Amino acid sequence: MNSGMNRLGFIAGEFIAAFDQLKASRNVASITFMTHFATADKDPGIEAPLALFQATIKGLAQPTSLANSAAILRYSSLQADWVRPGIMLYGASTVSGMPASAFGLKPVMQFTSEIIGVQTIDAGQSIGYGNRFTANKTTRVGIVACGYADGYPRHAGLLGDQHPHGAPIAVCGKITRTLGRVSMDMLFCDITDIPEAGIGSPVELWGKLIPVDAVAEAADTVGYELLCAVSSRVQMKMVD
Repeated sequence: MNSGMNRLGFIAGEFIAAFDQLKASRNVASITFMTHFATADKDPGIEAPLALFQATIKGLAQPTSLANSAAILRYSSLQADWVRPGIMLYGASTVSGMPASAFGLKPVMQFTSEIIGVQTIDAGQSIGYGNRFTANKTTRVGIVACGYADGYPRHAGLLGDQHPHGAPIAVCGKITRTLGRVSMDMLFCDITDIPEAGIGSPVELWGKLIPVDAVAEAADTVGYELLCAVSSRVQMKMVD
């Protein structure tokens, strides 16, 4: 049922007629009633579309599937026969302002790289395309082998025309921030306070230390986009 998402499904006034037609078809083995909530992750929530769905199917005893990740996390009392977890399977949250850890979710993807170069810049010097970061003190900068061609968001940490506040990143197991604009194959990070960091030091873009949702917030998007955008040139492997 199209209960307000206006993407797929039959509107309420056509739903029962479509059901009757499918039920009469010899080519249809089983039918499950479904709808999809447009605002399960925030207000106004699911009350209105759920009421429309329930009123339309009243008296029909078909299996139902209602809840995506946001509805599972926010509406635990929502009853149905099937759920449709998506982003929560990655250990990420789809609920604005609520980290995955608040729901007991753990990340299953760790996006990692390493430092391939180090630069030390003085106050007043800038880095990267467009000089989007200018140091206000002597700053030690790590160059990380990862960029937007790998699926890391180009605009992460950039807010309008202001100097960037940076996206969170971990170097040698310590949390720091990105600096400036992400390049195709490389990005910058601040390693001033990580003296042990150097060429070859491990970097986590997101995963165990850096929630993908935190990087997504710094890029004004959702974690799902980042998880789906990791490019085919990134080596994938299963780890325990």
